[in-house]
Amino acid sequence: MKLLGIAVLAFAVGLFAGLQFAAWAVTHQTHHEATSLGNAQRILAAVSLRALDELQAGQVDQAKSFLADQVAVYYNTIQQLDSPSEKQELLRHIESSSKTSPELRNALSKKLR
Repeated sequence: MKLLGIAVLAFAVGLFAGLQFAAWAVTHQTHHEATSLGNAQRILAAVSLRALDELQAGQVDQAKSFLADQVAVYYNTIQQLDSPSEKQELLRHIESSSKTSPELRNALSKKLR
């Protein structure tokens, strides 16, 4: 009987510790995802702001070139890290847009520095 009580107590302690660890892991992962999303949004805002500033100043060609360079960085490097399901439609759109955008076509053909 004493052994059964010890086993039940050990099970309860193990279950509690496991649930505590799981809660910590979920909290940690959620925090990490929120931080990553915040970083991505801040970068997107900075890129958008620069393009808006150039457009506001009437520098349409510079804005197009800047945005095309950003797309080319993704196309030539970062997209290799994405899973196929996440990138296929975006890659098709980039390739389609490059047919009508000389800036994008030029940016895609540049060698990375």
